[in-house]
Amino acid sequence: MSDCLPADVLADIFFRLPAKTVLDCRCVCKFWRSVISNSSFLCDYNRLSFNNKYNTRLILSRYDDTRKREEIMTLHDDDESLAEHFEEFEFPFDHGLSFYLLIGFSCGLVCFLESSKAENLPESILIWNPSVGYSFKTFPIEPPVSKIYRPYSANGPYVRSSEGKPLVSCFAFGFDPRSFDYKVVRIVYDCLDSKRVIEIVDVFALSTGEWHNITASAPPYVIKESSATAYVNGAIHWIGYYDASHVERLVSRLIIAVFDLHDEVFKEIKLPSEMMKEAIGVGHDDGQKISIGVIRNSLALLHYHSNSRNDMSIFYGCTVWVMNEYGAMESWARLFNIHFVAGVGKILGIRRNGDILVVAAQNWELCSVNLGSRPAENLNFIGHRPTKNLNIHGAHSSFYTETFMECLVIYKKVNGVPTMSTKSAATTSTPALCVGTSGG
Repeated sequence: MSDCLPADVLADIFFRLPAKTVLDCRCVCKFWRSVISNSSFLCDYNRLSFNNKYNTRLILSRYDDTRKREEIMTLHDDDESLAEHFEEFEFPFDHGLSFYLLIGFSCGLVCFLESSKAENLPESILIWNPSVGYSFKTFPIEPPVSKIYRPYSANGPYVRSSEGKPLVSCFAFGFDPRSFDYKVVRIVYDCLDSKRVIEIVDVFALSTGEWHNITASAPPYVIKESSATAYVNGAIHWIGYYDASHVERLVSRLIIAVFDLHDEVFKEIKLPSEMMKEAIGVGHDDGQKISIGVIRNSLALLHYHSNSRNDMSIFYGCTVWVMNEYGAMESWARLFNIHFVAGVGKILGIRRNGDILVVAAQNWELCSVNLGSRPAENLNFIGHRPTKNLNIHGAHSSFYTETFMECLVIYKKVNGVPTMSTKSAATTSTPALCVGTSGG
């Protein structure tokens, strides 16, 4: 069979196939297996998938209260059939023993934080490739002492230091395109210190299967444990606070904290000057919230407005800003300012047809809102703009969506030999990754 088609022609055919089908093709013959297992092929397959501008599929994650807060992850075509036809992934981990918190998606892989129901067990990082069904876990560096778990918390588990100080962890996940490596970042704070001094910064690299400490490079600002993250341009982004501004709620002291996944250093980006003028304060007393996200592959800021200082889960207006050229302050632009008559819990993003995906306050249902051809200023929601209820429900803060990318990943060296992971790898404690070694 190896005489029928040369390796480069076979590779070109495999590039056009789904990841799971490609892995199945390894079983056809030794020659096909050698082509697919080649690190150059793996790199090229993943690069083509990551750079596919015509990808129209969305992966959607949420907790469903009707299913005992079970994590649900579904794959949708971003077209008229978004709500009618979709694939539900089989969650690969055991709900009976642990709670799971989604850390993030990045370039084909999904990262979770596992918090065991047994208080004396450390939390674990779980990595899952839903396109091929492979998963594994790794244990973070041990906290100074045992944790105090809080199920379904957006903040991560509390731990106590050897001195008895209560600490809190936040995690982030992203892909470094220059080294073609995936990394998890863990930041630990003293949660009673008003200035939230960073105690620990650890990074886990899938290429080595190991954690390393970079606390010496910790930034002078605060990244709150409940902050949303945005992965753009090979870096992770949070809303950061200088000094005690998270207590004083001064927008003038807010910055975008940036962690460069390749150089493993913290940087910062300033908020748009116009936003700084409009939003004097944030928090319950001001009825405002500033969050971060990604819209059409660009870094975005979402400035929410609430009518109530007591309920910051429902918002009635949002101004969305995007950075059209990454790193260029002058490229910040107001994308739209929209008012929601009935309220929303969250804006998830913009669809290919221009509609915005939102979680409506009524029943926490996913809705698609048609902005129409009107200028994107002062648009009204529900009753004023065509809105399609998608009959997809969940805890409003748990909704998360991302463009779905398929990837081929070869894990770990076993006895010095690169070996493809199997589902049984979910029980190993020292995974690593091989997707090729060339930079990008």
